[in-house]
Amino acid sequence: MTRALGALLVMLAPRAASAREATALHEDDEQGVEGLEEEAFGTRGLVRTRAETVSFDAKARSIELSGNVRVDSPPFHLRSQHITLSRTRYGIEADGKGRLAFCPCLGTPVTIEFERAIVAPPGELILEDPKLEIYGVPVMYLPWFWMRSDEKVGLLPPDVAYRGQDGLFVGGGAHLPWKDRGAREALDLRGGAYLDGGFVTDVRLRTPVGRTKVRFDRLPGARAPVLPVPGAVANNADDGLLVDARGATAADGTTVAWDADVIRGRRGVAATSELDAAAKPWDRAAASGALRAGPIVAESGFRAVTRRGGDLVAVEASGPFAALRSSGTIASGVTYDATVEGGALRVSGAAASLAAREPPAITPDSVSYARADVGALGATTFGPLAASVSARGAGNVAAEGRRDGGDRAGAARLRLGVPLARAFAPSDDEPHDRNDPIVHVVEPFAEASILHASGDGLLGSLPGRGLASISGTAPVTDAGVASTIGRWGRREALEVAAAGGAAYGSDATPSGVRPLARGRISATLASFGGQLETAHVVGAGGPSGSAVIARLRIGRSDGPRVLTNLASRDGIDPVLARALTDPSIEAPGGYLAREGTTGGAGLVVPWGRALTTSLGVDADATTQELVGARAGVELRDRCSCVTLRVNGSHRIGRDGVDVWVALDFAADR
Repeated sequence: MTRALGALLVMLAPRAASAREATALHEDDEQGVEGLEEEAFGTRGLVRTRAETVSFDAKARSIELSGNVRVDSPPFHLRSQHITLSRTRYGIEADGKGRLAFCPCLGTPVTIEFERAIVAPPGELILEDPKLEIYGVPVMYLPWFWMRSDEKVGLLPPDVAYRGQDGLFVGGGAHLPWKDRGAREALDLRGGAYLDGGFVTDVRLRTPVGRTKVRFDRLPGARAPVLPVPGAVANNADDGLLVDARGATAADGTTVAWDADVIRGRRGVAATSELDAAAKPWDRAAASGALRAGPIVAESGFRAVTRRGGDLVAVEASGPFAALRSSGTIASGVTYDATVEGGALRVSGAAASLAAREPPAITPDSVSYARADVGALGATTFGPLAASVSARGAGNVAAEGRRDGGDRAGAARLRLGVPLARAFAPSDDEPHDRNDPIVHVVEPFAEASILHASGDGLLGSLPGRGLASISGTAPVTDAGVASTIGRWGRREALEVAAAGGAAYGSDATPSGVRPLARGRISATLASFGGQLETAHVVGAGGPSGSAVIARLRIGRSDGPRVLTNLASRDGIDPVLARALTDPSIEAPGGYLAREGTTGGAGLVVPWGRALTTSLGVDADATTQELVGARAGVELRDRCSCVTLRVNGSHRIGRDGVDVWVALDFAADR
């Protein structure tokens, strides 16, 4: 939860007090201590103290505590060996060296030491001379620190980062919470400056129905990427704008939703240290309303799409849309989903140029489009024979004054198998596995599939989503055997499958029938998980080639683990490569669209409850180029109340290494 530096003073009304002294007071005398607190300070139960020895000075209206002192005023918890509590006009002053925690237990290695504190319940605390320590070694010092619960207005912890090519960045902010009909909402206003002369403003809004983040980054003279966008303006190299907003609200069958993923300006792309965000080609934003009537949902709204990193105020394609969606079961064992959508778009700039068949065509234009996306899955049995059929198709059509065009893609698969299952009875030493025995399934199978993609790419830059990043047709037939063993209740299994068959050529490489071999290994276990798919096609009047997709986890998901991923295509066209590795009909992010091998690896090591380290790297093996690298250290106290994170990263297209420090507090204990 957000912790804050202060902004408001809390005045506690004085109460009458009477003299009382208690010595050698222990936990079983807690009621007596509460009486002293109420008589001395009028805390009404908001402050509770415990100690081995307690003395009450009626004249000074103070309480002196010694030996294993605990002062609890949630969400803050103070610990000390000797401390004196007295009333001030700001709250209850704790005079004496101590430590701060944000839950009832106080752990290591992360602690906050202080020389004096003022407790202002509910939910406020002022520390004098606080020091953040790791295993007793000071790493951060402030002359004072005013903290508030996230239900109160206050300042946010400072932001400190070394941002590689941008230099040192320091910032802070304010937290503005409120309640609306009992629901908690908050607005965080942040700002900061680069030592080289730039600045950042950041606004974040959190409500029960959504989250919004708007960030403006300006750094004059900073290195900005050259974006390969026809007609892109170059006057925004110093400015960047990020908008990340999403949410939905529903009532009486009506839903209103919004979603925006936008990074504008060449500075915006250069400033982000996240590789995935910098690599996305499009900015997209949409707002819509939907009404459900039985299995049908009617939706209408407005969409905007433009090239990522373009001019701050440029919108290359935008317009209204309407859609009908439906999903459900139409017969026993057959499920379906379908979407039909249509709209009108105004395109300009790079979008008009990219959509044009004959250059130049960068003048504003209007395009009407329609899209359909339908899928179905059916499965049944005929005695020992199991059969399944799946199909999915999608297409766009578009028309405007000068031209028209369309895109289409589809995939279908028929599978026949004879599953032979055997269950192994648990041993007497494993009675708890009686309802979840080990099951071994051996299944000879035969498959026939086809993947097709073609079109003009007319809507590649528009909300209709283009399908023609690859083009061709790839029919495949094969037969083989799959062997699976596991416990289905635990969802733990190991599968091995091998098959041989033929590929019948695609429009891209019409080379006749070519033999192929396919294999798949997958595992879902407590300490191991992953999947490897590989296919090899033998040349027969055409080139030989292969495609490999792999994902691997070694180690428990909550323990030390190695994570790897790999994608490779060599010697075969992208349509066939995707058909052999069971993809969706639309290729996301250039998936297997280019020959070569790319991959990544990561290592996460929790060194116990206190320390976790991680590192990772992504690379293009074909070009021998580093795509991205990252590393992080996370330190927590034993109750995970205080967490210190130090992270570093480097990505392609951004010089230097980015390093940032974050301090998180969990105050809901």
